[in-house]
Amino acid sequence: MHNRPFDIIVFGATGFTGKLVVEYLIEHYGVNNELFTWAIAGRNEDKIKKVIETLADKNDQIKKIKFFIADSFDEKSLDHLSKSAKLIISTVGPYIKSGKNLVSHCAHNGTHYCDLTGEVPFIKESIDAYDKVAKKNECKIIHSCGFDSIPSDLGVLFLQSEAKKKYDRFCSHIKYYVRATKGGFSGGTIASMIAISNYIKSKPNLSGLLGNPYALNSDKYTGPSVASLRSVEWDQEVRLWTAPFIMSGINTRVVRRSNELLGFKYGKEFIYTEVTSFQKGIMGYFKSYSMLIFLGLTKFLMSFKPTFWLLKN
Repeated sequence: MHNRPFDIIVFGATGFTGKLVVEYLIEHYGVNNELFTWAIAGRNEDKIKKVIETLADKNDQIKKIKFFIADSFDEKSLDHLSKSAKLIISTVGPYIKSGKNLVSHCAHNGTHYCDLTGEVPFIKESIDAYDKVAKKNECKIIHSCGFDSIPSDLGVLFLQSEAKKKYDRFCSHIKYYVRATKGGFSGGTIASMIAISNYIKSKPNLSGLLGNPYALNSDKYTGPSVASLRSVEWDQEVRLWTAPFIMSGINTRVVRRSNELLGFKYGKEFIYTEVTSFQKGIMGYFKSYSMLIFLGLTKFLMSFKPTFWLLKN
């Protein structure tokens, strides 16, 4: 890995999230810096050149960036890509459809990899297929490095570290209350939800995976009984109305896996849950139910072919 031309390659640089990553790197580090070398990659050369041209209006340095042409289904291009950097940052989803080949090449070529997937079946199959390979080749495969699931995973880590300092013990139960978020569903998020739905339908043996709170833990581990919130509830502890949080299905499983990878540092009976929270009073009550209806309607629309087709398009 030491002789590779680049430290980092951003794969998917022409997509919405990929462009954000590239913009961040340009703004904070520039094309050339003393810390690391980097390049970008995508499947369409014209689109890559268009991105470079657009970003050049803000920072002329981007014209000097090196780029690769690679496709998620072109094994030769992925092999070349993964051998050209120490780390591949992938923003190309839905990962369950487009991510497996790249993970495979990174694991086999000893290349570190990270993405921002929130797709439990993809992560589970990635762990089962490539965990041992990656360990053998001394590289790290790290999923969910975005809103899925950095705030949850690092939030628990920092909170537990502070609890240990102050009280000389870890918290046995942590609940994450989401008060406010900006933005909404991106096309990529909807595409991922559709891809997961299609994938589960095509593989009946995975039907229980999404309902398993320990889906990303090893098969030998049986944790305490825990379930995600499925209705509107008044939380007496914080005196707020609460409703289900759409990302809890992935975030909670990532936190539970992290606990296991840390040797059950927080204890084998550690419980972690997530909810969306709203203010007390009638407005908070109605907002909670609005969230519940929205989530239920989304699930309902994905259950029927005509509305599923509309979402897909």
